[in-house]
Amino acid sequence: MIPKTSLVSLAAAAVLPLLSACAPLAAPEAVRIETDPSGLVFAVPEGKRGGDPRRDDTAASIAGLTGFQVVSLFSENDPGPADVIVRLKPGAFGWGIQTISVRGRRLLTSGSVSSFSFRKDIAKHLTTEFGPQTELAKRLLAEKRGASPAPVAAAPAAPAAAPAPAPAFQSDVETPSYRLPEDETKFALIVGVESYQTAMRAEHAARDARAVKAHLLAAGYPERNVILLVDQQAGKSALEKYLEAWLPRNTDERSTVAFFFSGHGAPDPEKGQAYLMPWDADAKFTETTGYPVKRLYEKLNALKARRVVAAMDACFSGAGPRSVIGKGLRPLVSKIDDGGGAAGRVGALTASASDEMTGSDDASGHGLFTYHLLKALNARGGKATLKELFDALSPKVRDAARRDNRDQSPQLVGDGRSTL
Repeated sequence: MIPKTSLVSLAAAAVLPLLSACAPLAAPEAVRIETDPSGLVFAVPEGKRGGDPRRDDTAASIAGLTGFQVVSLFSENDPGPADVIVRLKPGAFGWGIQTISVRGRRLLTSGSVSSFSFRKDIAKHLTTEFGPQTELAKRLLAEKRGASPAPVAAAPAAPAAAPAPAPAFQSDVETPSYRLPEDETKFALIVGVESYQTAMRAEHAARDARAVKAHLLAAGYPERNVILLVDQQAGKSALEKYLEAWLPRNTDERSTVAFFFSGHGAPDPEKGQAYLMPWDADAKFTETTGYPVKRLYEKLNALKARRVVAAMDACFSGAGPRSVIGKGLRPLVSKIDDGGGAAGRVGALTASASDEMTGSDDASGHGLFTYHLLKALNARGGKATLKELFDALSPKVRDAARRDNRDQSPQLVGDGRSTL
């Protein structure tokens, strides 16, 4: 039986990125809490926003409703004594709920909760899925006991636990199903920022970038012509260096250039301009630390290359798991300018409309847009125009988003006749 314990950290006035549609860039440290090692411990996001039914006592409320050990979560990177992380994603009619195993970081359960019965719905989900008689709870407890130090006793110590398994993603797009001849005129810059310096994680962005690289290599891009920037490699100066110096120096009138970005986008709250957020970006200073999408299009347009294509799995609304905005801020404009007016001859695919949130395909471990983009490339043997790719992926992304109670509408910008 899992003991009934109310475990709430004492961090004052903390605001949680995962419960807020806007991601603060730093989280206070929680007070260390003593927990019963014989039971599962759940980490629940804390947050507070004007007019929202959620308050800072979420963990205490859910502990009281479930009888489970529940602690406050301020950062997924430091879940404290927790065995299970509760992750919440905003939707059109409520919130999506996922539970993640701290050991192995694998998806355990998913569902939805109402904004009107927020705590009760979370409690119901946890008691249904993790009750003491459920197979899932038994398995997690067995894993926990195996990973814990052996108690002091006269008997010999138990053998050391095996390393935690890697997340069990089931993806059919990691390995391209095609192989085209290498073409020395093809160049690519691929950026994936998942673990930010200060902002919340952009789940699966690094996997997105590595999978896109595999597909571009299969599409004939030489390894020596492909730059991959992941996490700390993808600071603003690196983005500027490769976009504004390396690409112009290495490409000419014969070249094909591909640019891909997976990670956070952000709006300028006052001017409504859209920004890509490098690893070291600060959402409180988006204008000076982000990279403007309009500038991206201008730099790509200025290349001598005969063909330039781009794809971006980010959103610019300031809401959702792949967009950030400074703590306490909201856009002061009704529409975000996603820079598409500057696309010129560049052909681009973007994950969503400027006022929508992007989502993930957590089973495959990819952004929803990236997953269906790569799936479309596989289906067409790596040979397709942007318009053909758009026509294939758009309905898939829209349908998947609707099942998650939200809207996500990929966009085709500029020249849809461009190919990879």
